[in-house]
Amino acid sequence: MNRFDRNREERGRLYRDTERGVILGVCAGLADAGGVPPWLARLVALIALCWFTQATIVAYVVAALLLPERPLRYNGLGDEASFWRSGRGRTEP
Repeated sequence: MNRFDRNREERGRLYRDTERGVILGVCAGLADAGGVPPWLARLVALIALCWFTQATIVAYVVAALLLPERPLRYNGLGDEASFWRSGRGRTEP
């Protein structure tokens, strides 16, 4: 499994990934939600920082304050793994 591959249920959710993040995990979380490698998101952020310095800094700080942290990763097997990945804390009847 590629380290950038994530569960389809998790892809598309916005959050900060502090485990793989460099500063606050914003770029790593956005990269995970978009299905791209974190280095690409960081490169885009760096280019945006060069062209739109103030707007990029404000957007990064706002994202760091508003986005929740990524839930704990659980790599169990079967029903137990889907239970913990669902984030609902309960199973379907």
